[in-house]
Amino acid sequence: MELNFKENVIVFSDLDGTALLDNHKFSDRLVKVVEKLYKKNIMFIPVTARITKDAINQQAIYLSIDKFKGIAVANNGSQVFDFKTNNYLVNKFIDKSILEKIFYKTYGKIGEFKVHYFAGDTCYVYGYGHNSSYWADVMKVNYEIISKVEQITKPVSHMTMVLNEEYAKNHIGEFLNEFDFLRNDLDMIKYTNRVYELANKGVNKGSVVGEVLNYLGLSKENTTTFAFGDSFNDIPLLKAVEYPIALENSIKELKDLAIFVSKSNNDDGVAEFIENNILKEK
Repeated sequence: MELNFKENVIVFSDLDGTALLDNHKFSDRLVKVVEKLYKKNIMFIPVTARITKDAINQQAIYLSIDKFKGIAVANNGSQVFDFKTNNYLVNKFIDKSILEKIFYKTYGKIGEFKVHYFAGDTCYVYGYGHNSSYWADVMKVNYEIISKVEQITKPVSHMTMVLNEEYAKNHIGEFLNEFDFLRNDLDMIKYTNRVYELANKGVNKGSVVGEVLNYLGLSKENTTTFAFGDSFNDIPLLKAVEYPIALENSIKELKDLAIFVSKSNNDDGVAEFIENNILKEK
């Protein structure tokens, strides 16, 4: 495919279902591809919903983003960390008063939906859940069951609400209306048909692109941008770049948005596209 390369090139990529294999590891091939990109002065920026400890202190390290003095993104854009300066260029948290409103409106309704509060190294939940516990183990972070809002002792970057299947199917309108009071402070982003993410207004994977370009003193006029993703929360990211790339395992909405569909995550679709279309050209 023909690509228009400008003076600068940046590659953004989701992790789970995209850059990561289904076993939650990076392939040796992708690790080598990232190194080759940086040797050509092309930044590879991981952009993930995973919380700060895992995204920045673990996943970014596995890709040697720290060694290359690159940038990594956690909590779908709430935290953006620059390894060159060892500082955050974005570091946003949900206001405590809003957390309290959500807690008092949702606690005790676990039969309708579950709420997860994500802090830097901790996932707070109302009750044990197999899936949430599994992901806490995958990310190697704390998993704390709470019964009082005061037990949320660390700043929360984003949240998810997981609706049970029946409630999501028959009461989605009621659910959205019930939480309409948040619209001036938070965005509610569809993650899947049952999962909605809550984050500070205007903060999402797509907002990362503008934040990074502005921080680096670049613009869309002098920078070619690529992005890879597989799910609903990657839509803002793919919409924000010049070349949106989906994978074979991506949802239909992303494939419709993408200019190209690469192989699946388990077939190294990200590495495959970069090798054949970016490294080969640059």
